[in-house]
Amino acid sequence: MNTVLNRKGAIEYAEKWYDSHNPDYVNYDEGEYQVDCTNFVSQCWHEGGGIDMSPLVWTGGSTTIVTTDAWVNVDAFAKYMTELSAGYDNLPIAVMKWDSNEVSVGDIVQFYNKERGGWHHSAIITYIDPVYGLCYTAHSDSVHNKPLSDVYPHQETEVRFICPRYAE
Repeated sequence: MNTVLNRKGAIEYAEKWYDSHNPDYVNYDEGEYQVDCTNFVSQCWHEGGGIDMSPLVWTGGSTTIVTTDAWVNVDAFAKYMTELSAGYDNLPIAVMKWDSNEVSVGDIVQFYNKERGGWHHSAIITYIDPVYGLCYTAHSDSVHNKPLSDVYPHQETEVRFICPRYAE
């Protein structure tokens, strides 16, 4: 199981697919869900970043079906990556961080807003701007290199970061 994130590959994947959908995956922006954000960051870490997400794998090639909630659900993704996954030395693939000064490109940011039902959105850090700081890319509301400072700490939003334990 590969548990070393290729940060450059994850960013390249995010930049390629932020405003469209990889046809090899279900588009959760359509149909009953109307949210594709965690599906998108899962693809970034798996397809671009080389993280083996075996228990969360897709089946069926271009007619894909997600096999677990952790691939598409904000809280389930966080729990799997930081508690249930097993990487080197049987440690989880990622750690939860709360300090933006400890974050790098390729890390996942998740947004909390009580009025929106709790932890509700996942994005990937794709750029660190010398003026605006951390910038993220996401699906659902397709954005590319949007400054995190545009939404945090404003708008009653909190954030947490899911950072790979090992990365290159």
